[in-house]
Amino acid sequence: MSEWKEIISKYTDSAGVVLPGENVPGDPFWALMEIREGLNTGNYHSIGKKDNRSLIMLFPQREMADWAAERLREHAGEFEVRGLSAQHLEVLLRLCEDGYPIELVVSASGLDQKGDLCGAVMSPFQIRKALSFESN
Repeated sequence: MSEWKEIISKYTDSAGVVLPGENVPGDPFWALMEIREGLNTGNYHSIGKKDNRSLIMLFPQREMADWAAERLREHAGEFEVRGLSAQHLEVLLRLCEDGYPIELVVSASGLDQKGDLCGAVMSPFQIRKALSFESN
C-alpha cells in the first residue's frame, strides 16, 4: 500500500479529504501544493526544515497564498494554491500529532519591513484553540 493510501485509510475513507481539489475554498486556510499533469500529488510546499520536520506554511488569506505562489514560480514550478477546508486541516493536525515529520506555520497577514513573508510555528492544539475547533 502506498504512503498516501495508508494515510487516507487511517484518517478518512476519501482521498478528497486528504488532497484538496482546485475548487475547495480556503476555510480556514490556503496552502501551496504540488500539481503535476493537472493532479494534486499530495505534496505540500515546504518552506524549510526544523529538527528534520518539513515546515508547511498555511495562509489565512488567499491573497498572501497567491503572492507566495508567484514568488515560488520564479524558482520552482508545479505548485499551486489550494484551499484547505476544516476536514483537510484536521487531517494535517492529526498527522502532526501522530509524529508525521511536519510542522505547521501560520503566515502573518502581510509582509515584514523587508518585504518577506512571516509566520509562526503553531502546534495542533494552538491552531485548534485559535480556530475554536473541537478535536474528534
